[in-house]
Amino acid sequence: MATAWMLLGAGVVVFGLAAVLVHNGAPAWDATWFRAINETPHAVADVLTPLARLFSPVGLAVAVAAAAIAAVVRSRSVLPLLVGASAGGAAWLIANLTKAAADRPRPYEVVAGAILRQSAAHGTSFPSTHTAVAVAAAIAVLPFLPRPAAWGAIAFAVCVGWSRIYLGVHYPLDVLGGAGIGMAVGGAALLVLGNLAGWPAQPSVAGASPDRDEGS
Repeated sequence: MATAWMLLGAGVVVFGLAAVLVHNGAPAWDATWFRAINETPHAVADVLTPLARLFSPVGLAVAVAAAAIAAVVRSRSVLPLLVGASAGGAAWLIANLTKAAADRPRPYEVVAGAILRQSAAHGTSFPSTHTAVAVAAAIAVLPFLPRPAAWGAIAFAVCVGWSRIYLGVHYPLDVLGGAGIGMAVGGAALLVLGNLAGWPAQPSVAGASPDRDEGS
């Protein structure tokens, strides 16, 4: 359970720090880093923009479903599907409740020269709901995936966060806040999963997939 508790605690800390910084007036580096990621030469953007759109809501839904199905097939149980969907749904709900409280404008609305590479986004900026859902769902299904697929799930979640900044709809602090929510919810999902299945909730990227105690 140690890994799950660490993820839960780290997520709370990351989200809390990001929320405090946004509440007190985001630091200058937030806009600076946004510009560094968002404003790229046209030649580079021609390659990055189609790539970033792979991590759109549709791409995220397909990736989460694929990871869950792979985990179901490997574990021969619907438990990873239920846990992954529950974690993603909880992260979505928490992120949207936070958006209503934070009421932060989108960067393309206030940053001079910001490039919006998709249609205008709904809602406010902090935190990134896409990042929260991606991180939470990825962590929740880690114990059911082989190590290469587990690292792939984590990499996909990281790319979702990057794409939200690059496309112009979120600041880095928004992504950090969303990642914090995802880590906390994912860690909580692993704790619940460990209690239900009767084995320590240890993501497979930290070692081999956990085995159930057949004698219990």
